[in-house]
Amino acid sequence: MDGSLYTCFASAERSPKDEILRQYRVIAGDNELVVILNGVASMICVLNNNRQVVFLNKTILDLLNITDMHQTLGQRVGELFGCHHACDINGCGTSQYCSVCGALLSVLNCTKEKASIEECSMTNDETQVTFDLRVHSSHIHIYNENFIICSIFDIGNEKRRDAMERIFFHDIMNTVNGINGIATTMDSFGIYEQPMYMSYLTLLLNSLKDQINSHRVLTMAEKNEYQPEQHVLSSIDFVSEEVEKYRQKADTEAKEIRLVDNLENHTFFSDKILLSRVLGNMIKNALEAEQSGAVIDVGVQKDADGYLHFWVHNDSVMSEKDKLQVFNRSFSTKGQNRGLGTYSMKLLTEKYLKGVIIFNSNHGKGTVFTVKIPV
Repeated sequence: MDGSLYTCFASAERSPKDEILRQYRVIAGDNELVVILNGVASMICVLNNNRQVVFLNKTILDLLNITDMHQTLGQRVGELFGCHHACDINGCGTSQYCSVCGALLSVLNCTKEKASIEECSMTNDETQVTFDLRVHSSHIHIYNENFIICSIFDIGNEKRRDAMERIFFHDIMNTVNGINGIATTMDSFGIYEQPMYMSYLTLLLNSLKDQINSHRVLTMAEKNEYQPEQHVLSSIDFVSEEVEKYRQKADTEAKEIRLVDNLENHTFFSDKILLSRVLGNMIKNALEAEQSGAVIDVGVQKDADGYLHFWVHNDSVMSEKDKLQVFNRSFSTKGQNRGLGTYSMKLLTEKYLKGVIIFNSNHGKGTVFTVKIPV
């Protein structure tokens, strides 16, 4: 295969510019069709057989602040939305991540007889804005030429609201039920036996407060309303405090969280609330991924470039498909009532803490999530 056309998934072949312009004129020259496309409230993107843009309607031009459609001709959907995987390999559709992209699958799976509807989440590489889209693709025949017409709906508010409500109420009700159980148990014992339950009650109440605050912070962060603060922190004290928050949860599940030996202590500046959310999610995810008897390791170290690495290790390994979607907003390995954990970790780290978050998950080595922030 020609190295310039290498792909990990869909075809990398593209039509030449003069062919793209000819196809654009075919669409733009049909005034009645253009009026219909521009009158539709959804975003309309007309593609050729190489998945390249040959026409966009007014709705999508306005949403993406495109003033000259000619600048977008020949692009693919991921490139149009600035997907951060669209620059991989040979453009949109050619990376391994594209194999789980709903927008691409919708285009590839539609046939002349049947439309294809899929959902996807893609993050703009420049603005870090995440688009949640529902893509309806079908074939259209214009002047003896075949095109693919994509109706694209922005379902971000719908997905965000549904996910936040499901997760929020799921977590809150679990905690409230726990508090109710402890209160009922305390009521059935005498006053001398009650103190033994107070630590559990305090833990649950603190957990409830933390859950409410976590959702408040994430909501503000997604709306660009959060104002990060700078706190003077000690790396060992910070990590130790986060581990203690989850130690009792680990003990009740017959799991162990341990700080690795020879922790490096460094003074650094960061927003403690946000960094706590990120590291706390890393620890919680590791605990939830493991069975009884498992050990979760937590550590911190400084690299030569002046970044602190906070990392969490567990023995379980993610599937290849899960690894490709791990930071998507709506993705979770825990079922439809979960999600947002890893997405929020990436959002808070990269948008507000000026750091990066990475992970490795391999057989024999387990899974390690690492957040790197500047000192």
